[in-house]
Amino acid sequence: MSEFEDIKKDFPIFNREVNSKKLTYLDSGATAQKPQSVIDAMNNVYTNTNANVHRGTYVLSAETTHLYEDVRKKCKKFLNAYHSDEIIFTKGATEGFNLLANSISKKFLKPGDEILLTEIEHHANIIPWQMVASQYDLQIKYIAVDENFSIDLEDLKEKISSKTKVVSITGESNLSGLLPDIKLIRSLVREHSDALFILDGAQLVPHRKVDVQALGIDFIIFSGHKLLGPTGIGVVWGRLDLLNQLGPVSGGGDMIEEVYYDRATWAPVPHKFEAGTPPYVEAIGLGAAIDYLENITMEKVSQHSDTLREYAQEIFTDIDRVNVIHTNEEFAGCTFSMYVDQIHATDISLMLDTYGVAVRAGHHCVQPFHRKLGIDATFRATGYIYNDENDLDIFKDALLGSIEMLG
Repeated sequence: MSEFEDIKKDFPIFNREVNSKKLTYLDSGATAQKPQSVIDAMNNVYTNTNANVHRGTYVLSAETTHLYEDVRKKCKKFLNAYHSDEIIFTKGATEGFNLLANSISKKFLKPGDEILLTEIEHHANIIPWQMVASQYDLQIKYIAVDENFSIDLEDLKEKISSKTKVVSITGESNLSGLLPDIKLIRSLVREHSDALFILDGAQLVPHRKVDVQALGIDFIIFSGHKLLGPTGIGVVWGRLDLLNQLGPVSGGGDMIEEVYYDRATWAPVPHKFEAGTPPYVEAIGLGAAIDYLENITMEKVSQHSDTLREYAQEIFTDIDRVNVIHTNEEFAGCTFSMYVDQIHATDISLMLDTYGVAVRAGHHCVQPFHRKLGIDATFRATGYIYNDENDLDIFKDALLGSIEMLG
């Protein structure tokens, strides 16, 4: 824990108080706080180099273009991608799923083909597939989750077939912290189908070292703002041979090679997927966030998550009336969704805020699974690198006080 004891000093937001209490932030599953280095990197662009990227023949444009394109190289290294051209910038993970759902369906799928998801997917990995399923007459199936909130591999084997053309699953559940065995699931998919394998890395990438080559996946999607970076930036990584086959979803400037009044040709990957002025300042902020995490090392980041999770399990499980939705798998993330008998999750969250404790209440964009469990809402505490055991102790005391107040 020693490397993380003073880490809050790098995050200016922790200098403030909330309701006259020191801020205890436990909502990193929704968005992470930003270190000063990320804020400085973005301010530097606006202050010193700001100009639109690509094709500018003057110094400012060249400097900003270099900073922007250099982030692809950082992402390549961060994910161990095969080539920096495999890195596509989007405005977030949700846009990434919409991009893939539309481009894959148009190019590779035909009526009757099946898409396989799990019961605990984020809405961003459900709704885009529902939309294209309706448009292209596709079928969606959902792999069951067992009583341990883990993916039921026998149900996977039962539902996958030669009709399965896309398997898209979470890399880390934003509800239970589940870390699926991606290599095992990928091998089962390959054994029973020729489906494309997509990984939702929105929760996984900020907390674990991800090696796309070792995992053997086809695509991964993640958000910048959950990775200490800014909002408005996300990444789609895909194998270059697949990206070369896919067509663009959005049209406009910068994604073209030649334009005529009656036709156009597309720029090479990755630019054919990035229409218009890209979020270049946000991308540069993402690059600074990756630098920050790489300086710590992702191995230490994941170790810290594991340490926090073990401590949280000790102190959360014995609180009267508190029900915790958290997998008991050996490896899981520091994500704990809970509900209190006879008290609504929103009331708990509002009361915790009076103690300066920030947690999220609702269905966390996993509404179908909440509905399956018969739960209207949960409140969720998620830890990250700037959290420690003291934060969890504060949370527990605040939770006990909130339950006493609310009755």
